[in-house]
Amino acid sequence: MSRSPLHAAFGSLLPPSIPVLCYHDISNAPGSLTPARFREHLDALQSEGWQTITAQQLWEAVTGARPVPRRSLVLTFDDGHISNALLAAPELERRGMTGVFFAVTDFITPGPARSLEAMPPEKPMPDCFIQAITDHNYEYFINEGEIKALVDAGHEVHAHGCKHQGCFRSLQPRNPLGSKGSHWASWSIYPQPRPGLPTFEVGSAYVYNGFWPDNALPEPRFTRRSTEDRLAFCRRDFARSLERMRELSHAPQQFFCWPWGNFDVAADQELRAAGFHGAFTLERGPNARGTDPFRLHRIGVASSKRGDWLLSRLRMYGSTPAARVFFKKLRKRPELRHALLVTDSVKISGGSRQLINNAVALERLGMQVSVCIPTASPLAEELPQGVRVARFDHFRRPLRTARFLRDLCRGNPEASPERPPVDVVHTFHNKAYKPAILARLAAWAGALCGGGPTFRLFINRGVIFKANSLFGLWARLASGMVVNSLACAESLRRLGVPRARLNVVHNALDAAHWPLQDREAQKKRGVRVLYLGNEAPAKGLDVFLEACAEYVRQYHGRDLEFVVAGTDKLHKACPNLPPEVEKRLHCAGPLPHRQVLDLLDHSDLLVISSRQESMPNVLLEAFHSGLPVVGTRVGGIPELVRHRVNGLLCESEDAVCLAQKIRYLVEHREERLRMGQLNQSLAQEHFTPRAKGLKLLRVYHGQRVRDALRLPEAD
Repeated sequence: MSRSPLHAAFGSLLPPSIPVLCYHDISNAPGSLTPARFREHLDALQSEGWQTITAQQLWEAVTGARPVPRRSLVLTFDDGHISNALLAAPELERRGMTGVFFAVTDFITPGPARSLEAMPPEKPMPDCFIQAITDHNYEYFINEGEIKALVDAGHEVHAHGCKHQGCFRSLQPRNPLGSKGSHWASWSIYPQPRPGLPTFEVGSAYVYNGFWPDNALPEPRFTRRSTEDRLAFCRRDFARSLERMRELSHAPQQFFCWPWGNFDVAADQELRAAGFHGAFTLERGPNARGTDPFRLHRIGVASSKRGDWLLSRLRMYGSTPAARVFFKKLRKRPELRHALLVTDSVKISGGSRQLINNAVALERLGMQVSVCIPTASPLAEELPQGVRVARFDHFRRPLRTARFLRDLCRGNPEASPERPPVDVVHTFHNKAYKPAILARLAAWAGALCGGGPTFRLFINRGVIFKANSLFGLWARLASGMVVNSLACAESLRRLGVPRARLNVVHNALDAAHWPLQDREAQKKRGVRVLYLGNEAPAKGLDVFLEACAEYVRQYHGRDLEFVVAGTDKLHKACPNLPPEVEKRLHCAGPLPHRQVLDLLDHSDLLVISSRQESMPNVLLEAFHSGLPVVGTRVGGIPELVRHRVNGLLCESEDAVCLAQKIRYLVEHREERLRMGQLNQSLAQEHFTPRAKGLKLLRVYHGQRVRDALRLPEAD
């Protein structure tokens, strides 16, 4: 495709820019640019009069050491695939062209330059990387002899990092390791990779702190790396790769090619300090006098692109004005580093305990966590030491609260550089979410007027009750909702909350200091049936007491004890308790949480007789303690209790059914033990702070989470 005379004349009047093309391997393997297509590209360049220059000449042009030549470009080749030396370089030399090759320095082995006949069988580039990572077989990458041959022929060879190291940028799931669709870089993230391990969204380890696995079995644990650890990795990698390339190429100026084309300010500073003279990205823009040599722009060339596409891109980026118009940014995407949890509660309720568990989980995963609570709140005593606590006592004044939260989210990097601005705000209880929404709107306005951080906002909802008619509107102004059951999610759908904003994240139980019970080894004569809850009508204490009376009337209840904990107002719920029930009923009253856990350990089954629930914490506590559950089919209870699998279910208000199910489990000890053991396994697998933390991070990163718990079916 030749240029028109008008286009040529007009183009000669514009300030020139030097396009840089980015190629990878040249082969007939799937996903690669074929040799025939590569020759088509080179012929098109020659026909249009384009001349190649080296990276050093490009550096001289952008730094002002020489004029910016017109119709000059740079051909770069990433990854150091063997085809670059045996296929691409000879084609360049036949046309009097030069190339700039970037090698993964840890993959460079000793040995003489190979001939085309000795080139290994073609395979996709990801497979070449996996082979190098897992087997330390580097036959698909250029060796020392081939680098010497490239340099002797007038080409340049520079560093592409030591290993092209990746990390899990977020915890958004991808296909398991080794399956179709899993990223090749995942093999380099695990210390002992094996097929089937979970993988997540991959990013550059030079740029993202990322989440790193310990490879422990059966499930690896992931922890977020600190910025200091990432920059220490960069320093080591930059120093080693620079030293290796100086040893092999002897070039006075050394350049770096960012893996994946990504960079950030902190890693860029480390690269400059290491002694490199410039760096190539995958951003698009002009390469002209005044361009930062550490921001050299490139055009990625996909395997499907034809010669006419290539020439059209050269026209777009061959002049400085046009290149400024068709710019493309490809810098580091924001990482979530700092979460703020907010509540106006002054007591440790079920929602407050989940806030504590969230803080524990996120802090253990490497997130920085802050909590905003009233001065009188006892939550601070149960938070990890690394969690920052901000006190605030004016939640009844929404505007004042909004200003406080806005300022809290901005942070003060100068006074506290180790604590970045807040990326995510997660509110609990009713008086926190509206001010947080106002604070978010203020942050948006500030960003539009000249900068300042914004944050994502999530509203926690752990109960099912009728909210005000504007709740759906408020929810639309947040990034999303976090609810603890599918039933709660459906109740919010009826209030107008969009389905896309609803995330189901089951409650967690931090049982690090609560030993598991071996109930099979326990020897005891009687059976203790436990109710844990208050006297509110929604909890169904009156239904439980009616079930106790029905049990005593029908089955007498020998060696059976009913225990109520959490309230001492039994007669308010059931004014006329039969004397024969009172004989077998013990009221423990309100108890500290530690004593509640002890009571669970010394009981045999839990009864949840609620009329209305979302996902009660006591259900998870009973699971951990190894108890079967007799419950009502309300709210989220059937999501965790499968009838005849790990518990027994009745309809709401059906005291007769509850009495029958209690009797069944009282008389069938083996069934109680089987259900209790299954519940312990479920608690350890699904309801730990870590399991919840991983789901929360998926939600915070923008993924919709609505996973239903998979329970086995009844026989």
